[in-house]
Amino acid sequence: MRIELYQQDTLALNDSRLALFCHKLQRGTLVALPEYTLNPFFTILHTQKMSDTLAHSSAQLKLLENLASKHYIHFIAPIITKARGTLYKQLVYISPESKKHIYYTQQRLIEYEYWDEAAYFGNPQPKSIKTPSIFMMGECKIAMLFGFEIHFDEIWCKLKAQGVDIVIMPCANTFDSANRWRELCKMRALLNGCAILRVNRVGSCKVDSEQWDFYGDSLIAMPDGTILDHLGDTQERLSITLTRAQITHIAKEWGFRKVFG
Repeated sequence: MRIELYQQDTLALNDSRLALFCHKLQRGTLVALPEYTLNPFFTILHTQKMSDTLAHSSAQLKLLENLASKHYIHFIAPIITKARGTLYKQLVYISPESKKHIYYTQQRLIEYEYWDEAAYFGNPQPKSIKTPSIFMMGECKIAMLFGFEIHFDEIWCKLKAQGVDIVIMPCANTFDSANRWRELCKMRALLNGCAILRVNRVGSCKVDSEQWDFYGDSLIAMPDGTILDHLGDTQERLSITLTRAQITHIAKEWGFRKVFG
C-alpha cells in the first residue's frame, strides 16, 4: 500500500499545488494532509463567520472528491464541519471507490488559554472514549487520529484492542516540541505494535505579537520504536509503501500487540 504524507501550510481555494501533486501519484495511493491545511489555522479561524468557514470547507471537500475521482487516490484530511448548530473538528476519509465518506470527530481537544479549541468547537468530549474510525485498505486496518489525542492512553487501548496496523495522525505542532513529539510517536508505535504516520503542518501564523512557526518533521514510526523516515521544515512529501506482513512481523518480535488475526 502506497502512502504519501503531504507536508504543507494552509491551502487557499485557488491554490493549485495539491492538484499538481496528485497528478503525479500512483493509482490507489493514500494521501494524508496535516491539520489546518484545508482551513486556516485556529487563531485565524475563530475570527471568521461560521458561514464563511463552512463555505470554505465545502469547496475544499469538493476539491478532494474531484481529485480522488480523477486520479483514483484516497485522502485523509482534517476538515471543519457543522453539526447541531456548531462547528465540529473532524477527520475525513475519502475513497475513489465510494461516495460515502468516513468521518472521525476529535474526542479530546486542546484547551490552553492561548489555544482553546475545546471552547470554540462543539465536539462532544465523552467521559468514556469511543473507538476512533477504522477502515480497511488493502489488508491493513487503518485508524485516523488527531495529533493531540496521542496523549490519552484510553484512545490507544481502543486501537490496540482492534488490532490496528497503521495510525494516520495529522498534526499542527509548533514551539519547541519536536523532540517530545518524536518520543511520543516512537513510544505509541512500539507499545501498540503499529506504524504511526504523523503528518505535521509547516508555515507560520501571527498570534497577537508573536509568530508561531510550524516545524514539519512529518515522520514514520515503526512498531519497533524506530523512525523509519522523516521530513524537514518546509513544504515536502514523504512516500512509503507498507504491508500488513511487514508491520505484524515487527510487532510480533516485541510482543506488545496480541491481536494479529
